Amino acid sequence: MKTRNLVLFLIIILLYGCSPKEHLIFNNVPLDGHLKKFAGELTKLGFTISDSTKKNEIILSGEFLSKDCKIYVFGTDNNHVAYKVIVNMPVEIHDSLQADFGKIQSLFSLKYGIGYSKYQQYKKRERLLYKVPARVVMLGDFTKYITDSGEITMEVQEGYISITYLDKLNNEIWKSEIEAGQKKSLMEKDRMTPP
Repeated sequence: MKTRNLVLFLIIILLYGCSPKEHLIFNNVPLDGHLKKFAGELTKLGFTISDSTKKNEIILSGEFLSKDCKIYVFGTDNNHVAYKVIVNMPVEIHDSLQADFGKIQSLFSLKYGIGYSKYQQYKKRERLLYKVPARVVMLGDFTKYITDSGEITMEVQEGYISITYLDKLNNEIWKSEIEAGQKKSLMEKDRMTPP
């Protein structure tokens, strides 16, 4: 009887460990399925579609982290599966940009764990000369959070913060579609090239 329970317990653990991984969540919506379906789910949450004319990209606008933002949703070339979301926060003055960067870092660290950060502050000589405080954020500073379902990267752009959500499973689909397209074009070149 105990052996049977042990075997049943091991089978449950094995099935749980082999179950498909979950998709990355953006604003309580899993980053999976067709690009238009994903954008449709975001519109139900109050986002509005600004532009859907580009191939495999839909631009939305709406409130994210209590700020009016532009949201770019990208899909794969062949299957149009949503794999990446980029949120561009509004442009801010340097002091509020620095404060918001720290707040978002704290919020994301609570949600996703400790992230990997890279600061560009010592790359410029004038920063060393004027003894700028260590926590000043600059263009190119970023923090990346890596989870089982994907990566979240927040980065300082020119006057604003950009946050990228990259779903691990769907990014693999995107990569395989790119590789298949490259192989196809190489095969076509080989056919057209005289021996």
